Formats: sequence, C-alpha cells, structure tokens
Amino acid sequence: MRKLRLSGRGGPGRFALGVCLTSVAAVLASAGNVAAQGQGKFVTQATQRLAKLIGEANNDGFKLANNKFSMGGGWIRKSTDWTNLYTIPMERGKSYRILAAGDDDARDVDVQVLDQGGKVLESDTKRDPEAVVNFRPDASARYLIRVRLFASREDAPCVCLAIVMEK
Repeated sequence: MRKLRLSGRGGPGRFALGVCLTSVAAVLASAGNVAAQGQGKFVTQATQRLAKLIGEANNDGFKLANNKFSMGGGWIRKSTDWTNLYTIPMERGKSYRILAAGDDDARDVDVQVLDQGGKVLESDTKRDPEAVVNFRPDASARYLIRVRLFASREDAPCVCLAIVMEK
C-alpha cells in the first residue's frame, strides 16, 4: 500500500483530507485478510488513486472547502449510463476542480458537471481510470456531479470516487 504524505502546508483542508484518507486506509489495512477478500480493498485502491489527484490539485492551489460536503462515490457497474453522485453549491466566478478515480479494475472513469436544468457544462470522458475537470461557474447555484464507469477489467463493477475542490 502506498503511504500518504501528510503535511500541514496548504491549510487545514489539505491536512484534514490527508487524515481522513489515511484513516480510511488504516482501518481497511488493519482488517487484514477480511479487507483483502472483500470490497474494502477496492475502496483502498480508489482512495489511493484519488489521493494522488488531490495532491496534484493541492500543488495547483486547490483545497477542500471548510464545513462543506465534497466527496462521494459508489460500487458502480460498467455502463454507458451515468450515475448521479450529489449536487453541490458552487459560487459564480470561483474556480473548482472535480476529480474522479476508480479502483485497480477501472479502465475508464468519466466525470461530468451539470447545471440545474440537466445541461452538461464540463466533462472528462478521456479513456483513463482517473478524470479531472476544471470548472468556473457563471452563476452561483447547485451543480450535479455524476460519474460513469465506461470500461473495466472483465466488465467488473468498481469503486469510483469523486471529490470537488476549490481555489
């Protein structure tokens, strides 16, 4: 298992995220063979991929918002259909980065941002197990974040996680 590097640099959002992800990984690792045999290992894999993307976003000046929901995911089946994760308030003119990642069986994870009318405003649909969208809303409103597992090893369902960061 890759170790997450914790640092107080970057403010409390970055440190809190590191503690949160490290805690999840530690709990799963401490479960030993139970986690290795169950779905917990897939949560760990997706978390590790997402943590790498979060570190890159931190380096670009993005952070988690204080006291706001920003992360979600699920056990998603390969499909051309999208899975709605959550809606989140975003402010006009502020910069956001939406990150998504799947477990080690994921081959193509996509992410989209939609307005309240269902119009796709931004998306990452490249063939990659990780997806990154930079978004700057024209209006303060709630926006829908959704993901799709477009391809996976042997068409297996995968844990896919997404997170919204801001600058």
